[in-house]
Amino acid sequence: MRKYLLVLFIAFCLIGLPVLAQERSDKTAIPYDSVAITIERLDNTLSKPPVTLENLEINGYYRFIANYRHLNDAYSHLENNINNIFIGDDSQIPQLMLNIKGYASSRTFFGTDLFLWSPMTGVGEKENVKGLNLGVSLFGNFSTNYGNYSIRAGGINWYSLSPFTFQTAKGYNRYSLFERNPWDPNTAKVDSRYSDFYASGAINQDQRWGNQAFQGLILEGEQLPKNFSLSVMYGKTQLDGGLSPIPNNSFGGKILKTYSKNNNTIAFNTFNNKSFLDSLGKNSAGFNIATIELKQQLNRFKIYAEIGAGKRFSSNIQGNWGEAISVKVSNAIAEKFPTELHIYRISPDVLNNNAIFINSSIQQTTQLSPAQTQPVLLAVSSAVLPIGQLSNNRQGVELNSQVNTGKIKTSIGYSNGVELEELSPKITYGHAFNTLALSRFWRWDFPSEVGPYKNLSKIYRSVYETVYITELDSNNLPLYKKHFNTIEINAKYNTTLANRAFYVFYLGSFNSVQNEFSPLLKLSEKALLRAYYHQLEGYLKLNPRLVWTNYVSYERIIANYKTQTDNVTRRPKNQVGVSVASGLDIELSKGVGLYMRERWMKYEDTSFRNDHYSGFETTVELKMFF
Repeated sequence: MRKYLLVLFIAFCLIGLPVLAQERSDKTAIPYDSVAITIERLDNTLSKPPVTLENLEINGYYRFIANYRHLNDAYSHLENNINNIFIGDDSQIPQLMLNIKGYASSRTFFGTDLFLWSPMTGVGEKENVKGLNLGVSLFGNFSTNYGNYSIRAGGINWYSLSPFTFQTAKGYNRYSLFERNPWDPNTAKVDSRYSDFYASGAINQDQRWGNQAFQGLILEGEQLPKNFSLSVMYGKTQLDGGLSPIPNNSFGGKILKTYSKNNNTIAFNTFNNKSFLDSLGKNSAGFNIATIELKQQLNRFKIYAEIGAGKRFSSNIQGNWGEAISVKVSNAIAEKFPTELHIYRISPDVLNNNAIFINSSIQQTTQLSPAQTQPVLLAVSSAVLPIGQLSNNRQGVELNSQVNTGKIKTSIGYSNGVELEELSPKITYGHAFNTLALSRFWRWDFPSEVGPYKNLSKIYRSVYETVYITELDSNNLPLYKKHFNTIEINAKYNTTLANRAFYVFYLGSFNSVQNEFSPLLKLSEKALLRAYYHQLEGYLKLNPRLVWTNYVSYERIIANYKTQTDNVTRRPKNQVGVSVASGLDIELSKGVGLYMRERWMKYEDTSFRNDHYSGFETTVELKMFF
């Protein structure tokens, strides 16, 4: 066999190579002394992309992140792992992402993505995943005399309809900038992240901001006759169907009418879901919601309203229709203080996992395996929420305003809400001062009822805690409705320090939960729970490519004796947390940034003796866009 292969190779060298080199388009042979010229011409040709590749666009990012944590005092499940090194993002964000766009014509193109992901947990080659993250999507658009139409099919598309149907809460831009998110970009100037936040109260966000992930078919029509537009969507969401092979589906859409010189709109929105609880399709659960949405300009007043109804259903239950109401009126008082008044009411019968309100009243499940089920969305009970984040089974009023005095810009928010029905003996709240570091105590999974007292639950890049009230009836339900008060303050100041730009931001949140109405915060033992958060940040631009970042926070959470107490101390929750951090933002080159953070943290509940931890963590992130 080897003899025949050798003969074929010699024959190819003697016959094939001269044949390949002997002809040109003019049928004349190429002399051997012109080989160097031929190679040079070939190199010049390959330096230009083939015509077919001109229809492709490729961009993306590379993100390296490493985290080292040392705990002087640890929860019991970490006592044997007080020193931990982790390479990669524990929120399952890929390290290398390639976004590929190809054009079939001037009006039709496709988009897909490839990612590389190497968690390095010891499993080996199987973890070095190369595949689809968001999947393949096909986009197209065309124009007619009756409007412009576009279509998106497949993949995962980030999209929104309206707050009550398909959207995520955006809040009022009161947040800390010290911790970087996986989706944060590199800015044109190293300090733009902080200067933009000071100037406009917001930072650049990617396409996911305010949108939900949707996989399936989306059809849009713009500039239709009589100033109409529409959108139709059919497919799956991450919480209702996801990647399950079971044919769960969600569908919805919008019909919008623009009037009065294109300033005002009115729209009909709907979103619906049906999920099967078993592979045989005998048991199902889902929800329906439909709303009317209005945007109206009346002189100096802007009015936004969304009013509708929703219900949930299952194979055994047909729920009642409940109301969902949100009305916002905004005005720049004395043309100087932008202010918005928001009134809302969301029935406990309304369920929609893909809206801006969380589910605090309805438990819904979906199939995980033939012998196991898991919640689609855990009921978070009576939650202490940031202003702008709503909940079903609640009504209330919010007031937000911007007050600027000299170089001090202050965003102030006030919220007062009450439950509609007494449905849960729980109160949940977050740990804003150290929420990301705390979430890393449980990597990869999103467990519930963990921690030394089984009262912590992890969600995406965050953790919330549960406390139980003790005044209950024979059905273990509260004897009263819970009332919620919140005040938020975000103050920003810009000056120079040693002739260098210096930004100081303060974020404060003050919350109380009580069993009676109160126009203001309850600052006494009459409150079932009081939670106070202080975060102070400073950013000094040392040179055009370097920013020194600093952070300090203090957290205080106190419950009264109408809540669960410790079996040993007989006292309710009494928590104190402190965190101090520092770091650097370094612009290595255009599109490449290096971000380092060092955090020292200490936390203790003086009533619950096993609830305490302390230590430090170091994070290094290198991010490159291309």
